[in-house]
Amino acid sequence: MKLKLITFFSLVTFCLGFSQTKTTEANKFQFGEAEHLLDGYTLNFQYQDGKAIHMEFYKGKAKYEWVAGPAKGRGNEDIPYRSTKMDDNLYLINWHETGIKDYLTIVFDFDKMIVHSSIIIGYENKPERPLKTVFKSGIIDHLKIAE
Repeated sequence: MKLKLITFFSLVTFCLGFSQTKTTEANKFQFGEAEHLLDGYTLNFQYQDGKAIHMEFYKGKAKYEWVAGPAKGRGNEDIPYRSTKMDDNLYLINWHETGIKDYLTIVFDFDKMIVHSSIIIGYENKPERPLKTVFKSGIIDHLKIAE
């Protein structure tokens, strides 16, 4: 009896697993496929401590430059990014800057014009660039969406 019960539950679980692999019209997300939903967006945002960044998204890549604060003038470009739409005008993005060993996750809320970022800086933890984590919020003060 136990063997029949275990076999039955295994078959049900197996069948349910296959039923979950189909994509519906309401949910077109495919696991493993990078989405670039912010291509054409340009924005500036400022953190509460006065540091400010200019960002651009294009062809599945991101570009940023610090426009205020101690890192003013520094930045990077052609960074592959991924994004997902969490709600209307609410996006989650991330990217990995392998060259400088940083990993970044940002939430953009374009209705409230705010940004939340979580960054692991220098995860390789070298003496010249020690590991640091950042969790900050800021205000988007400029947003342009290409049509």
